[in-house]
Amino acid sequence: MKTEIEKVDFDLGGSRNVDSFPLLGDPKDAFPLRFPLVGQVVLITSINREKVPSLAPQSWVSIFASRPAIVGFGCNMSQPTAKNILSTGEFVINIPGAELAKKIWNVSGMETEGNKNIEKAGLTPIKSAKLSTPRIAECRAHLECSLDWTKKYGDQVVIFGRVLLASVDKKAVEADSEERYKYLKLLADLDDGTYGVIKEAKKVSPK
Repeated sequence: MKTEIEKVDFDLGGSRNVDSFPLLGDPKDAFPLRFPLVGQVVLITSINREKVPSLAPQSWVSIFASRPAIVGFGCNMSQPTAKNILSTGEFVINIPGAELAKKIWNVSGMETEGNKNIEKAGLTPIKSAKLSTPRIAECRAHLECSLDWTKKYGDQVVIFGRVLLASVDKKAVEADSEERYKYLKLLADLDDGTYGVIKEAKKVSPK
């Protein structure tokens, strides 16, 4: 007979504030509730109508469709990132490796606006292939996106983008799956300044 593992139930009714991993605190506390879900850390670049770029780390991001390629992420409506994308209809998802973790956390929780301020953060804006919004040179991959759809939840908005062009470092493209992920060193946001790194790739053995 399989032993049942004891669980702790969290009521999500009302105004519970949801974050990421891990589950912490008393189930009766109002804030915060952290899900056992991790989000990949990315850097979102956007521009306003005056072409001034903005940079913001995000970790609530995912792929939602493949044909067409649709990606999405959540952010606060008050952030320049949301305002810029709703205004200009474009953005770039820049995918960093673990070597950029310190720089990312240094700008976490704030928007970095203007080329000079982005460069002061130790990152380099470079020209995109299809958009006016710049890429970040130090990142291993970039998804150039046009705004497809939005969905608001209170002061949060989920922004869906259609991927117009994907750019990936040649070393990652040419490597096998195991070496590819060793090279990319993709980051996952865990909790309170803690992050995880994908260093290993394993294939499921067929039965």
